[in-house]
Amino acid sequence: MIDEETLARMNGKYVCPPDAGPCWRAAMEAGIDMSLIEENLRRSPWERLLANDMALALIRKIEGGRPE
Repeated sequence: MIDEETLARMNGKYVCPPDAGPCWRAAMEAGIDMSLIEENLRRSPWERLLANDMALALIRKIEGGRPE
């Protein structure tokens, strides 16, 4: 039998870690997607900088094609 936490993860629903502190829980309850925070924390600082550079380049490209 599958427990509720495993089922929620399989359905893409975020499950707060049992050891999460009050600030983490408050952010989650405020509607912040903590799964994205966790995903980024698994990356090295260098990987996060590269991802930021790629996102910034995309925004600049989009803004460059926008009529004034």
